[in-house]
Amino acid sequence: MKLFLTAFIQIVWIPLLFSQQTINLGTSNAATPGEYKEVEILHADKLEFNTLEDGTQIRKLVGAVSLQHESTLLFCDSAVIFKATNEVKAWGNIHIIDSDSIHAYSNSLIYEGKIKKAQLIGDAKIIDNDKTLSSQVLVYDMQNKKGYYNNNGKLEMDSTVLVSTKAIYFTQSKIAEFKYNVKITDPNYHLDSDTLHYHTETKVANFFGPTKIYNDSSTIDCILGSYDTKNEIATFGKGTVILNEPQTLFADSLYYERFRDYGKAFYFFDWRDTEIEASMVGTTAEYFENNQEIIAYDRPLLKVKQEEDTLFLKGDIIHNKEHEVHGEKEFWSYGSVRIFKTDLQGIADSLFYSFLDTTMRLYKEPFLWNDANQMQGDTIYVLLANDQVQEVQFLENAFVSMQSLGKIFDQIKGKTIFAYFVDNEMNTMLANKNAESLYFGKNDAGEFMGANYAFADKIKVLMLNKEVDKITFITKPEALFTPISQLATSDYYLKGFTWQSARRPKSKLDL
Repeated sequence: MKLFLTAFIQIVWIPLLFSQQTINLGTSNAATPGEYKEVEILHADKLEFNTLEDGTQIRKLVGAVSLQHESTLLFCDSAVIFKATNEVKAWGNIHIIDSDSIHAYSNSLIYEGKIKKAQLIGDAKIIDNDKTLSSQVLVYDMQNKKGYYNNNGKLEMDSTVLVSTKAIYFTQSKIAEFKYNVKITDPNYHLDSDTLHYHTETKVANFFGPTKIYNDSSTIDCILGSYDTKNEIATFGKGTVILNEPQTLFADSLYYERFRDYGKAFYFFDWRDTEIEASMVGTTAEYFENNQEIIAYDRPLLKVKQEEDTLFLKGDIIHNKEHEVHGEKEFWSYGSVRIFKTDLQGIADSLFYSFLDTTMRLYKEPFLWNDANQMQGDTIYVLLANDQVQEVQFLENAFVSMQSLGKIFDQIKGKTIFAYFVDNEMNTMLANKNAESLYFGKNDAGEFMGANYAFADKIKVLMLNKEVDKITFITKPEALFTPISQLATSDYYLKGFTWQSARRPKSKLDL
């Protein structure tokens, strides 16, 4: 008895059997002027009043506890209410109902009534319709309409799960902000980021810092961007990389539709294909992941590595794709095509190259240059083997000019001309159908003696040390030799001759 009198502790047990009415028990339902409303007791199987040694009044509630604070309801197995601070500590089957859509659960709870903040401890979660925020410790700030965790947790929506070290979920705007070790797991993709803001209604994610989006077939790395996860549409900023082996696309700005594996790069892009050892840079490109297809605009530069050399190509548009039947890579280029290789240069309106037959096709007024030779035809086929020119076919209105000195050119023309190369040097030419040749012979002193004109059904020319060595006329040849002193200006050229050296690319910078 002495112990109880010394401690000034008053204990009262009252069984509470009501459920619909509010018991004030010495508190007021009205807010204290300038302060707050107190937590109200709606139900408990047992209630205990205690006064601690420091004079603090507490109420212990046990069994089917129901509390209300303003519009918020709280259910638990047991609780302690601190009257002076309007705080509640609760244990067992915690359930908070804050509105029609917000429900919170945990094993235990610390609730600060003055600021309407609940600390949910142990298997904590906040449910907002189809969204569940969970962690071992959650804070639910009802006054500012947000829930958050600071030590690992996750947000779940249907089949999408977002995990992070820290997160805040705003219950009014439906926006969740995640920071550190952010990961999204979805049946269609995965995302890793440092910082991410996610609008749970629109399903749009905005990410800041290093971010990776990936699935079984491709990976996107970026630093800044947004991703509409519902419609699978994304925009990315500088430093974006799409890896779809063997291809990689680097971009300063990228619009991307994952549902059809389509991307469009702006400002600057760098595309690479390790399988064919090709790369391309430019300002604008469309990229289709499914068939590893890229269409580049605004005069991109294509580079194709060849043994000890590199082929450079520019055109208004360059299109690379896999053939739908045989699967080999193909290149198309359209508009003011220019190519440069150490031993071969060319221009055309359009170009097509297939890795299936390693043949380059040039269309519409194409020209090729090799050493001192200029070659032209309505269409030109360049056949490559082991990265070297093996054969060039000039189809329709074929004409080859070989500059000897100044205005003197050895010339050959025909309906078609087939030129054969050894070690990338022209070795043999065969002109077919109405073939003509004009060859300027020299004496032993190397002086030009005159012009040898010939006409035949076929003409074969053998080259030695990059000069004409031997000409063979096949079927009904006609020949005429004119001394150099008797040649008129027109006698120096076959009909159709044109020298286009000014249009010849001098280097890759001249493309």
